[in-house]
Amino acid sequence: MFVLKNAWFTIRRHAARSLVMVLTCLVVTALATTAATVLQADTKARTTDYESQQVDAVISPRKGTKASPLGWNEYSKYAQRLQMDGMQYKAYFHETANIDPEGLPQSGSYSLVGVSDKAAEPTLPHGPFVLDQGKGLDYASQNVSGTQTVLISKQMARANKLKVGDTLTIKDPRQEDQQVKLTVSGIYHYRKAAGQAADRAIYTAYPTFAMLGLDTASKPGDPGHELLVAFVLDSPSTYHKFIKELRKDGLKASQYDIDSPSLKDYQRRMEPVHQAADQARTTIILVCLLGGLILLGCLFLMLRGRANEIGMAVTIGVHKARLGWQFALETLLSTLPGLALGLALGTAISRPLGRSLFRLGSLASMPHAGLIWKMILIGLAVCLVLALSAAARVAAFRTAQLYTNDLEDEA
Repeated sequence: MFVLKNAWFTIRRHAARSLVMVLTCLVVTALATTAATVLQADTKARTTDYESQQVDAVISPRKGTKASPLGWNEYSKYAQRLQMDGMQYKAYFHETANIDPEGLPQSGSYSLVGVSDKAAEPTLPHGPFVLDQGKGLDYASQNVSGTQTVLISKQMARANKLKVGDTLTIKDPRQEDQQVKLTVSGIYHYRKAAGQAADRAIYTAYPTFAMLGLDTASKPGDPGHELLVAFVLDSPSTYHKFIKELRKDGLKASQYDIDSPSLKDYQRRMEPVHQAADQARTTIILVCLLGGLILLGCLFLMLRGRANEIGMAVTIGVHKARLGWQFALETLLSTLPGLALGLALGTAISRPLGRSLFRLGSLASMPHAGLIWKMILIGLAVCLVLALSAAARVAAFRTAQLYTNDLEDEA
């Protein structure tokens, strides 16, 4: 009780200094907790979230080489090899070929794009589109009933006075005297500005594309004929294994690239998080350095000129250990409240500050329990070091000073 009473009396007598220590601990802890939450989001984006991504793997000829685009035979061979290796995957694809619809007032070349399913739409040759009128491609019904429907662009519809429900007539490339009528089921526009070739792209489900014989009338790499097949894998680690297996199977790195549009898109979207993490690291370093200097300065002022007080206490029989505990308690009472309040404040403001200051958007979150415990342990360690430093001042007091003028000089 004696120690606590004296410690509290000293704190009240130097209220301004004690308040500075409390506020310093509060601000440093709150900002460090918020910044650490940003690092927590960045770590999650680089590890857990990254490994949970489904990855699409696309094979393409390396630029600057004479390698030919892969055809269905090559893709089938690699798919069989992956199955033999026990790798689970799905696939989507789209194939493009030039066509010449009859009866259109607007002259020029058109292309028909056969799309395997909804998953392939984001990777279409001219980018994703948005439906304006009608219905999108019904991949299931085209596979079952063989209905032939297509989507055309808003520009194509306007230029050729076409609307939903109209038909396009296309020659069968295998039999020139045979014609196929395709029904316009919807009209689209691109999310981003596109050129004339993109506006003349006609989209359909792949069974219609194959039914017209466009998959065999020419081959990938011929003028206007393009094929993209994407293997969808369950994780980035499987994706890297996929690359190794294909390289072993003879797909030369000098001629063919294997990329993942979805993984690149994820890394692009996470770039602001990585930048925010760099800012958070800088914030932690700066606030800890500045806060540490302020606390050391306050500790120096607290211990400065107290040799006479220590000498008087020792003279009347107060043990050094008891006096050292008093000095340590003064420090703890000036820092622990700030640590507790700072943790509470940092936990409360971490999400809004993550969104506004660090621009994390929906990735901003509250600190996890593990992070809070880590901050508590670090904060307690700092408070304990300051308390031990204060106690060490008492331990360093030499009893011989009681019989010299050192006390008066130091006072």
